[in-house]
Amino acid sequence: MSLVCPQCGGDKIRSGSLHAHDGVRHLLLHTPLRCRDCRHRFWVFNPLKPLLLLACVGALVGVTAWFALDQNAALVAAQAPASLPHTRAAQGDAEAQLQMGMRYAEGDGVIQSDKEAARWFALAAKQGLAEAQYQYGLVLLQGRGVVQDYKAAFSWIEKPAKRGYAKAQYSLGELYRYGTGTAIDKARAYLWFNLAAAQGVEVAAKARDSLVWQLKPEQIAAMQEEARRMSQAAPSPASTPAQAAPAASPATP
Repeated sequence: MSLVCPQCGGDKIRSGSLHAHDGVRHLLLHTPLRCRDCRHRFWVFNPLKPLLLLACVGALVGVTAWFALDQNAALVAAQAPASLPHTRAAQGDAEAQLQMGMRYAEGDGVIQSDKEAARWFALAAKQGLAEAQYQYGLVLLQGRGVVQDYKAAFSWIEKPAKRGYAKAQYSLGELYRYGTGTAIDKARAYLWFNLAAAQGVEVAAKARDSLVWQLKPEQIAAMQEEARRMSQAAPSPASTPAQAAPAASPATP
């Protein structure tokens, strides 16, 4: 089909040049032409331009999506084994269960959830892992993700304390000092503060010394002697689960 000038009807048509003021619609969908006779400049629809535009947009979207998916897959593959030991935890690995509990408690690589943290701490604690028993005792004490239960908290914190776990010893001293989950016993508080202080817990040393004026000399001497015996007899608070089954404990909320 031959082209004719819409103004003079002439058929001597040549390609026109693009101008800065030409609209986007013309640039994307039409071709400029000019009549040789009257010099009139006009536009005709070019069916190839929309197809070319769609092809370019499709290619750009495809390349962008490919890069995004590739980078995301690489990130997940690099982080999953180290950051989320969920598989090992689900299979009963106490260390992995403790790690999962800490991650949920802090929102490290997962959505923060006190309830999930407490669940993983409880699983690891029941296998005798000292740090897990201590952490589970703390969530029971504070009521984070579980129903607050002072007596159960005392029971769980006492387990690693008796095995020589310094942080648990200090916390147990605080429980005795203020009568949380047990009767107030300043002498027993002095005992546990003394044991924790011997392992370098500075705050425990200060707490111990603050109780001296509240106790009788014979009470202090008795607790110091008991602390010496316990220090010599207590096993190392290993990070691995205890071989013996843990003592009976309150039901997990």
